[in-house]
Amino acid sequence: MSFEIPLFPLNVVLFPGMPLPLHIFEPRYRLMIGRCMKGERTFGVSQLGEGTEGMAGTTALAVGTLAEILEVEPFADGRMNVQTVGTRRFEILSTREMDDYLVATCDYLEDEIEDDLGADAMRARRVLSRYFDSLAVNTDLPEAIGQLEIPNEPFALSMFIAAIMSLPGDQKQQLLEMTSTRNRLQLEEFLLARAEIVQRAYSKHAAMGQIQPPIDNSLGQFSNFVSPN
Repeated sequence: MSFEIPLFPLNVVLFPGMPLPLHIFEPRYRLMIGRCMKGERTFGVSQLGEGTEGMAGTTALAVGTLAEILEVEPFADGRMNVQTVGTRRFEILSTREMDDYLVATCDYLEDEIEDDLGADAMRARRVLSRYFDSLAVNTDLPEAIGQLEIPNEPFALSMFIAAIMSLPGDQKQQLLEMTSTRNRLQLEEFLLARAEIVQRAYSKHAAMGQIQPPIDNSLGQFSNFVSPN
């Protein structure tokens, strides 16, 4: 059954289970968050399609994720820090403006029902472990990696991998829009294996003092990742 949600187009792809801290300062989004707090404490996050983040006239891509408001820290001047987490995916059917922010009519987007995903999840976890090992050359990362709670359930695992990987926005959006957990895990297995090879190659050259390895130091932000079961 279709439903309406306030929509926040951002330069980010939000996945179920992924924490998303926000600093809200624009009057229209302060109004939006205030209304959300009086209702179901959720709004939609979808990657920007056209326009500039925070400006009027922006459009959002058709698939996004509901953000549940966990905590709000208000400031005296009306600004606020908002802690949210992604919950369920949705597909936008139509949008309209209300008080300068977008409201979307949506349907939930669910993965297909598939059997025997355990082997796919096991392979993905194995490659993910090797990927983490390749990142551990950076002394700042082992502690952050150790804080991560890696889901076991296949769908949740696929969302976790999609969220933590450093990928271009269009590739992350592709992973979000896929409706086959198996296909998503298999694509992630390939992407992780490729990233591991690149990381180890860079690390080898870095050890010889030739270049600095491209380490993604953002893993720590996912220590509060919630399993989207």
